[in-house]
Amino acid sequence: MIRIALAGLPGAGKGTFTAAARRWAAERDRRLETITLATPLYRAQAAVYEIAGRPLDDESVQDGELLNFLGAHLRKINPSVLEEHFLLELKRISSQHPHSDGTLIMCTDARPADFGYLRQELFQLVLIDVDPETSRRRRVLRGDLSLGATNHPTETGLRSSDADLIIDNNGSLEDFDAAVWNLLDGLPT
Repeated sequence: MIRIALAGLPGAGKGTFTAAARRWAAERDRRLETITLATPLYRAQAAVYEIAGRPLDDESVQDGELLNFLGAHLRKINPSVLEEHFLLELKRISSQHPHSDGTLIMCTDARPADFGYLRQELFQLVLIDVDPETSRRRRVLRGDLSLGATNHPTETGLRSSDADLIIDNNGSLEDFDAAVWNLLDGLPT
C-alpha cells in the first residue's frame, strides 16, 4: 500500500488535493482510502453547535477558532486522542485490503504533532505550500465561521524540511490539479 499524509496551513488546499486525488483514482482505476485525523474534532464541533442551538447544516463548515480550541484541549486530556482514532481507522482499512494491492491510503489533514506516528506507519509527508495571505483568503471564500490562527500551537512547527514531497498551491486551481495528478502519477504502484 502507498501511504501519504497531507500537511499545510489551514486553507492550503488539503481538501482540494483530496478531491483531485479522488478524480485521479477513478481515472486510473486505483483504490483510494482516506483518513481524516480531525474527524473527532468535527464531531465535537457539531456537538457544540447543537448544544448552542445552532446546528450546522453543512459538515464541511469549519469554525477554525473552535477547532483549534478543541484540538488543544482534547490533546491536553489525552495527548494521543487523534493518534488512537487514526490507528483504529488505519487498522480497519488495512484489514479490508490485506495485500499490497496498490491501494493509496491518504491522511488528509496532518499537523506537526501527528508527524511522528504517521512516519511510524510509513506515511510520506506531502507539504502543500501556500502563502499565508492566500490561505486566509481561501478560508474566507469557503465560508469558515471563524478563522483559526495559523500561529496557533496546533498549527505551528510545519517546516518544509519535514516533507518528503512539496507541492505548490499559490497558482490557479488548474495548475494545482495538474500538479496533484503529476505527484500521484509519480508514486510507486
